[in-house]
Order: sequence, then structure tokens, then C-alpha cells
Amino acid sequence: MSWLQQLANTWQKTQLQRPELAAMFTKPMAEQWVAIDCEMTGLNPRKHHLLSVAAIHINGNTIDTGNGMHLICRPPVMPDRDTIVIHGLRTADVEHGLNYHEMLALLLPFIGNRPIVGFCTRLDMAFLNPLVKGYMGIALPNEIIDVRHLYSRRISGHTQGLSAQAQHLSRILAHYDIPDMGAHDAYNDAMMTAMAFLHVR
Repeated sequence: MSWLQQLANTWQKTQLQRPELAAMFTKPMAEQWVAIDCEMTGLNPRKHHLLSVAAIHINGNTIDTGNGMHLICRPPVMPDRDTIVIHGLRTADVEHGLNYHEMLALLLPFIGNRPIVGFCTRLDMAFLNPLVKGYMGIALPNEIIDVRHLYSRRISGHTQGLSAQAQHLSRILAHYDIPDMGAHDAYNDAMMTAMAFLHVR
């Protein structure tokens, strides 16, 4: 961690409104990550809403499948028919889900100080971080790792831009003969992202 990152980390910690989450600022153990995926009612964080979040621990070369988390949320606006066909979450599935504070009370301790692994992490963080900030006063302090960038670097040898192959998780899965478990299910996507990460890290 650079001195600038350390400074930002220290400042964030002073803004923390949930003392029980102070461990999120400690140095993570080596070879430990958490794969995360989110499902939303759409792709615009200003008008769409989070529907579900899945998280799975990665320890060394092992995905802890017996200790994953899949949380269904109750959004302020129910999903419409057009988006239901994509993520499969109906009003009946989410109306009894967790409110966002209840979801974060479970998710954040599970994430802890682990670096977060995802696919197209910018989008997931655009939905998660405003909720996290409202809950604990700051955005997630964790290192964020996007599998797309790791894969693009692996196949092209440079870090500038993303290759066409890196734009779709299914292409990365096919490259490494990883089984495609079906997209737009948060737990399946988190699992596939974790498997892809172990190949490209």
C-alpha cells in the first residue's frame, strides 16, 4: 500500500460510523479474497436498485463453497416484467427480502478486510457503495480486483484498455474450460468469477 493509500485509509477510518467494522481497515491476510456479484433492476445506479448480492471466500487456491452468502434484498421499487426475464427475481421473491441495512449487517462482516474480486466491479461498486456509505459513513475501504483487467493483462501483456475477450465472462470461462453455470444469478456469477480469478491471478 502506498503512503497516499495509507493516508486515505486513515482518513476513512476516522469517518467510520460503525465501530464494530473497524477490522475492515486492518491488513488482510495473504492469499485471501472474497468474490462478489450483484443483481440489479437495471444498469443505472441513479434510477435502478440492488436486488441480490452473493459473496464467496477464496482461500489460497480454494473456493470456500460451503461458506458462501446469497442475500435477497427488498428494493424500494419492485422489479418490472422486462428485468424479471433477465435476473429471474420476481416481486414475490424480493418483497420479503432484507432491507439494505439488514443486508449490509450480514455482508460487511463477511467481506471483512479481504480484497474484493468481481467482474465489472465498477458497476457493482456503483450500486453497493452508496448503500455502504449510508450505513457506515464511508465507502468500502477494500482493495477492488476486476477479473476483466487481470485477464486482459494475461492475454495481451499490457494494462491499457480491455481486450474484446475480457468484456464477457463467458469468453474467459471458455478460455479456461470453466463450466458456465448460467448468468444473471448472483451466486452463480460470484462462483464463476472466483474460478476465473484463480486462473488469471
